[in-house]
Formats: sequence, structure tokens, C-alpha cells
Amino acid sequence: MLDLSTKSMYATRAIYELAHAWNKGIEKLTLKEIVKKQDVPSDYMEKLLFKLKKLGIVKTIRGKNGGYSLAKSPKDIRVSDIILGLENPIKRLNCMNLKKNSKDRCAEFEHCMIKYVWNDAYSAMIEAFSKYTFQDLVEMEGNMVQNSKV
Repeated sequence: MLDLSTKSMYATRAIYELAHAWNKGIEKLTLKEIVKKQDVPSDYMEKLLFKLKKLGIVKTIRGKNGGYSLAKSPKDIRVSDIILGLENPIKRLNCMNLKKNSKDRCAEFEHCMIKYVWNDAYSAMIEAFSKYTFQDLVEMEGNMVQNSKV
């Protein structure tokens, strides 16, 4: 099964919030601000932000007035960077495991044609996640707000 966890959902929401701040010229957001804006559990978000820091997507600002900011421009961060960095979306598809002697590889791999369907679905999912940067998402929201005023 192509499977995404709450980890990906919460992490993409946090990065979106940081991208939004970046575009407004806001230097950083505190954990409390991110959690409040995205309604995400604080402890869990802190762990995710640590993982995103290890991936080079966010950076921490230490000190009394510290917080989190993007480590690079939102135009350089794709949704796929978050999802593929945090989890393996095909973890339950043992027919996608191409390692010949792997214990996780499906016994029917050699003659099963369904693996091609799963591969196409996985490729389409990765393509969709790779299509959008966080800058794209912020601009899409701006366009929606602008259009709703007309």
C-alpha cells in the first residue's frame, strides 16, 4: 500500500507555515506559533522539526527569542523532499522490493504483473509530490485569496 503517515502531513504543514513566514519577511517562528497555526501536537512537532533539521530543510535559532526557519528558500524545497526524507511511502509494498535475496521480497515477484501497476502508482505519486515547491503553495494560496476578493 502506498502509505503516508501523520508524520508527513504534520511536517508538510510546518514547512508550509515556515514558507509563509519567509514570504512575509518573518525571520523565524517559535514552536508554539507553528503548533498553534497548524493545530499539531507540540511534542510530536518538535521531533519532526529536529528530523527536518537533520535533512537540511529547517534550521534552529537558539536562545530566548529562538525558533525555527527554513534553511533554504521555499522555491528550493519540494513536497517530495519532506515525504521521502521522513518515510518510505512504499514500505508495505514488498513486491516493489527489487533486491533478489531480500526476505521482504514477495515470493511471487518474478511472474506477478501487478508489480507494474504498483510501480506506476508509486511513480505518479512521487511525480505529484515533486511537482510542487512550498513557494508554489504559498503563491497558490495568495492567488486564491486574491480571487476571492474579486
